[in-house]
Amino acid sequence: MMLSRVADALFWMGRYLERADHLARAVEVTSSLELDLHGVLADPIEFEWTALLAQYQQSSPHRRDTETAISAAQRWLLTDIENTGSVIACINRARNNARSIRGSLSPPMWRELNKLYWRLKDKNLQHHATEAPHQFCEETQMGVLLFHGICDATLIHDEGWHFIQMGRYLERADKILRTLEAKVDLIAVGEASELPVSTLQWAAVLRRCAAFEAYQRLSIGRIDAERVTEFLLTHPEFPHSTRFCLTQVLASLDVVSDRQRPLAHTEPSRTVGRLVSELTYLDRSELHASGLQRLLTTSLDRCSTIGRLLQQQYSLQ
Repeated sequence: MMLSRVADALFWMGRYLERADHLARAVEVTSSLELDLHGVLADPIEFEWTALLAQYQQSSPHRRDTETAISAAQRWLLTDIENTGSVIACINRARNNARSIRGSLSPPMWRELNKLYWRLKDKNLQHHATEAPHQFCEETQMGVLLFHGICDATLIHDEGWHFIQMGRYLERADKILRTLEAKVDLIAVGEASELPVSTLQWAAVLRRCAAFEAYQRLSIGRIDAERVTEFLLTHPEFPHSTRFCLTQVLASLDVVSDRQRPLAHTEPSRTVGRLVSELTYLDRSELHASGLQRLLTTSLDRCSTIGRLLQQQYSLQ
């Protein structure tokens, strides 16, 4: 078993990079959606940006002299280092973890992560991000994808690589569940909602989970709330479905678990396995509003429990 200090740094590097990637995509999609909903909803700014801040457990940012409500939210979520949950803060934390264990990374991995950090620190890029966040968000997403591509291609797929994957996929599962939880009310109103608005909302959910094109290939026709929810929760082969993510966590746990104890006898593995099984055999009747709310709440609680159990078993801090 590798040193817990190294495992901790690799695990959290994976989590912070995934967190930054998902938040950058959420901001970009919300920025576009706000324009689409302008003139359709009474107050799209409050409707979308306040909801996004709440989903990430962020309070409304203090507006600077020349800032609009939107630019303040974008600055707070993307470039404000004082916000420990911002994109730049997450990339900085991932970089600090990587720097502490550089000997466990391949040199190209460190170079790419370091380059990403300094690209996002560019004053000109940060300045434009408060009004037009597309470039900043795209730099973040492509940088994280490139880092993981280099990681997969240059790092031995041993315990260290699997700790990165556990952090990455556990964080992704959590964010998919939270994205769906934020939209449960849309299912509750169901047919009472206007179809164009509902379609825009659920298309945005897919884009925030990097799933729009994949969903369209499998589901010809209009975007349906129940289909979207089922796809993001249960698809076994799509990398941004909850079931796929947790299956990856379980596979990595199999590698890093103590060979002296069967996998099924470790508490993190039992917890992940139960959740994967429930998603595998999910009854579609549970995808209606009341049942879905219970499912998402339970699943989020279990993801939190999995993180805590991993910390206890592998001394991850």
